[in-house]
Amino acid sequence: MPKSLVLSEKQSITLDPMPPYNFDANVHKPSHFPSSDNEWLEGRYWITMVWKGRELGLKLENIGTVDKPNIRLNVYSEKALPKEFMESLIPEIKWRFNLDSDVSEFCEKFKGDKVLGPIIGKWKGMKPIAANSLYETLIIYIVLQNATVKRSVQMLENLFDKFGRKVQFDGRTMSTFWEPVKMAKSSEQGLRDLKLGYRAKFLMRLTEQFVKGEISESALRKGSKEEIKEGMLRLYGIGPASVEYLLFEDFYFCDALETIPPWEQKIMSRLLFNKDLVPTQDILDFFRKRYKGWEKLAFHYIWEDLFWKRKHEHIEWLEKEIRL
Repeated sequence: MPKSLVLSEKQSITLDPMPPYNFDANVHKPSHFPSSDNEWLEGRYWITMVWKGRELGLKLENIGTVDKPNIRLNVYSEKALPKEFMESLIPEIKWRFNLDSDVSEFCEKFKGDKVLGPIIGKWKGMKPIAANSLYETLIIYIVLQNATVKRSVQMLENLFDKFGRKVQFDGRTMSTFWEPVKMAKSSEQGLRDLKLGYRAKFLMRLTEQFVKGEISESALRKGSKEEIKEGMLRLYGIGPASVEYLLFEDFYFCDALETIPPWEQKIMSRLLFNKDLVPTQDILDFFRKRYKGWEKLAFHYIWEDLFWKRKHEHIEWLEKEIRL
């Protein structure tokens, strides 16, 4: 990795998300594994970004409330950013941090629900957040495949060291992702040397598809759920379970709950039925009957609430499942 890039230029603007908007519950998802491209402290969030060939550092600060949200966005760069660049960046930031979607109906409708009510009381205004580009998200999904969290962390950091950059801004040194063309110049063996195993082939094929323009994130965002599904399933190494995550986490469809991976099945069996394991159909029926139209968002509230609890207390059965 080349010498750290110092991002000494700074521009600041304020953003007004659609209320309710829970800043901390949105920018920080405790269920996600840690990585050196982002950092959260209460009321503040730092993340790196590569946009139109430039490495950026973003600092988001919460200067509002859940019902009257306001965010100060600080954009750090190596050189002063042209007006046109900022004009293209701000809509992307609004999308990645899901500032414009409205979850007020969900929060109001289920605030009295026996299961969801207490959770909404704590996390009202929580939404799915992309934060990364579609390409970057897919990289994360691939390193998560069939690996412990510890191994996934190691693989991603190896990729950062090989293809990303270290940037310094606001007193922090963080990693960046990379543009697909950079990885395309490598080889499958080059990726295997980073201890990626079979994932090396997936990453190379996927990267080639992005370089060739076979997938357009901006076009997909305007598509229907079925169009997005079709587009995602054309990507190498991406199956139905990954597509479902993408529909929610990257494209913000809150009703998409069709599959439950074994790890989530175990945890939801404990949380909802107080059993070691129940059939996935029972879990799907629970959400479909109780939270119709909002199944995946309801799942998200229950799931993230558990991992927020884990930040403050030891949950023995959960630790056995995570194996960080």
